[in-house]
Amino acid sequence: MKLKAKVVKGGLHLSMGQVAMQASSFIRNIILARLISPADFGIAAIFGMSLQMIEVLSNVATEMLLVQAPDGDDERLQGTAQLIRAARGVGNGLIIFTLAWPLAKLFGVPQATWAFRCLALVPLSRGLFHLDMSRLQRHMRFAPSAISDAGSSWFATIVIVPLAFYLRDYSAMLWALVIQVAGASIASHLLAERRYSWSWDRAHWRRMVSFGWPLMINGILMLGIFEGDRLIIGSSRRLFPMSSFSLTDLGVYSAAFSLTMAPTLFIANISASLFLPLLSTVQEIASQFQRRYVACLEAVSLAASVISILFITAGGTLVRMIYGPRYAGAAAVIGWLGAMWALRIVRVAPTLAAMALGDTKNTMIANFARSLALIGMAIAAATGMGLVWIAISGFAGEALALTASVWRLQRVNSITPRLFAKPMTVVSLGMAVSFAAAWWLSSTPIGAFAAWFGCTVLIVATMFAVFHGLRQDVWSLVFKSRNPGADVEAPEQAAPEEVGATEEVRSSV
Repeated sequence: MKLKAKVVKGGLHLSMGQVAMQASSFIRNIILARLISPADFGIAAIFGMSLQMIEVLSNVATEMLLVQAPDGDDERLQGTAQLIRAARGVGNGLIIFTLAWPLAKLFGVPQATWAFRCLALVPLSRGLFHLDMSRLQRHMRFAPSAISDAGSSWFATIVIVPLAFYLRDYSAMLWALVIQVAGASIASHLLAERRYSWSWDRAHWRRMVSFGWPLMINGILMLGIFEGDRLIIGSSRRLFPMSSFSLTDLGVYSAAFSLTMAPTLFIANISASLFLPLLSTVQEIASQFQRRYVACLEAVSLAASVISILFITAGGTLVRMIYGPRYAGAAAVIGWLGAMWALRIVRVAPTLAAMALGDTKNTMIANFARSLALIGMAIAAATGMGLVWIAISGFAGEALALTASVWRLQRVNSITPRLFAKPMTVVSLGMAVSFAAAWWLSSTPIGAFAAWFGCTVLIVATMFAVFHGLRQDVWSLVFKSRNPGADVEAPEQAAPEEVGATEEVRSSV
């Protein structure tokens, strides 16, 4: 199958799977927000934070090595990866069970100790996941993974409806988490092509540690990025006497956080699954690698602009419509959260480029910079400042992380920042115009819609005018190329002098 056909087919499978999974998660959050109090919604958010805290401490990204490594199809390598994953699941389950009472005490919900103990079932189920789902991705086969993720997520959403009506508290989210992860693990075995097995190879173990330790450190940093703000909000009254944050504030912030994070994860997951193998296969051909990197960068910049404009201009209206008037306070933070996640979407491109070239330290260093935002968040909580300063601190931290990622890509891999300058300029312009339009027009739903529509049309038109390659790629994918023979990239005799200005048709996107 030609490269473009593989990309289109894989992209469709990924998109359908991610849309189905994010839609089910979105519906699940709406059901919970409508049926339980904001305080209980805050407790439900703590479950995710607690799981993330434990999981990142032992994650050496064995499944990513199966995609990136030239010998990723080796059965012994996969068996070793599955053994390590299973041992990690058992260890994490024991840790969560042991720390259940201290975690419940930290967040001021000792009555939920039993629920934290039941969370141990989640890492146990994850540990038994069949890694054939990851191995197949190296061949651009994403359907099994998409079916596993989407199917288990929808099953959990269906189950949560009667649970939420019956329980009417945070425990409904607990059982939804357990059911979803267990379902995904079972589905991975049913959809796998190989027999599930464990094996041990010391050389493979050393490779996994060498490949994964920067990603494990990065995972710890990601904990601070994804959960640090909510961790500070939820525990601030026990840590900072001047803080005014409560569990209700945590619930309101979590509603805005989850709403803005959903499209970000959608774009990031698709980009990582689709672009990492495409970049990895040409890591030794500089000209083709840079063309694919430029295509990835332009695509994620377009997605980041569309998403940030939506939440900056109409986020307050959306959160009231979706979660109800009890969550109206989220309007003050959702625009900044949307801008923050947009920068993270842009950061996907340099992160994947570095990882495809074997540099797993890029994302670790970038997230070191991103973690500095926790200092601003802690100061905001300690001095009694509002929720909006938590979101602004996150935006500033994400800007630092993006700068660090692009800087290291140049220093280690000699990828010029000029390729990054033009897309980032357009993304920044979109954010600035959106904040201005929101200030003038977003006081009413009609004004918010007008601001969103006008800004979106303006920035998308600008991107298509500036990025000729992006326009051609989108035209090719939507309306089908008139020249199917152009699907395969031909080897080049010489690298172009300036890749940033390339206008040829690229089969990467």
